[in-house]
Amino acid sequence: MEELFRVHFPGSEIIMESSGGWDGLELEFPKWKGSREDWASSNRVISYEKLKWAVFSFQPYKSPGIDGIMPIMLQQGFELLAGKLLLLLRASLALGYIPMSWRHIRVVFIPKPGKPLSQVKFLRPKSLMSFTLKTLEKLLDQHIKDGVLVERPLHRNQFAYRAGMSTETALFQVVHRLEKSLNHKEIALGAFLDIEGAFDNTSFSAIITAARERGLEETCCRWVRSMLESRLVHTSIMGSSLTAKVVGGCLQGGVLSPLLWNLFVDRLLTIKNDQCFSTFGYADDIVIIVQGQFAQSGRLCKRP
Repeated sequence: MEELFRVHFPGSEIIMESSGGWDGLELEFPKWKGSREDWASSNRVISYEKLKWAVFSFQPYKSPGIDGIMPIMLQQGFELLAGKLLLLLRASLALGYIPMSWRHIRVVFIPKPGKPLSQVKFLRPKSLMSFTLKTLEKLLDQHIKDGVLVERPLHRNQFAYRAGMSTETALFQVVHRLEKSLNHKEIALGAFLDIEGAFDNTSFSAIITAARERGLEETCCRWVRSMLESRLVHTSIMGSSLTAKVVGGCLQGGVLSPLLWNLFVDRLLTIKNDQCFSTFGYADDIVIIVQGQFAQSGRLCKRP
């Protein structure tokens, strides 16, 4: 089981669980009280209408996290819970604090179709986390899409996790670029990259730096960092259980994870396209194409 954690949560700190599950994990309290701007930012991100949309956007009977709360529970009790949820989520964002019960994430490993079960890299980790936390993730996800990404959109050649884009649109653009080179009797060289363990290995600092450079408010950046750094993942296989503190990456199954990866990888797409390489991205799959008239000229690069 430790090998599973070493492969899918590299560098994580293994914590052997006691019979009580969470015994021995020290309680913490917010170290930051929040400035006036923090609370104002929190109120902008989380309103009653936005909260209602986020809660009801989940499928009612999705598998819960360790707390056992399914979306249907929040949905059926929304009118009674809304006031308390507003206060709770706004305080979490303004203080940059993740309540202890939100930090514990149950991880199940799902075999990749057609791959041998004997190799742990072919077991895909699926993170089941608190839907209260995921509600705040969804609110922040929408805030980023409606705010900083309107002012500074992702590169047009990033096709993953974006409305109206898919693997088909990505493939179309790559093929179109190659056909254009052939029609102009150019030479085209391509590198097709699959970044192994991209979601698992990306550093927290790199993710937060990408968010800051995009223009995300410091209040939100602080919360994202706290959310990433405070996670404790639990798994049980054949009667054995293990807990680990995660030290990098975006958990597969997190609402914000795809967007955080897009923010991080967008710099690569921007730099390579600015250098005259036709570069396309779909999640952790990258295609880099360079084209020109003469292979020996030392200048294959030519802007589309």
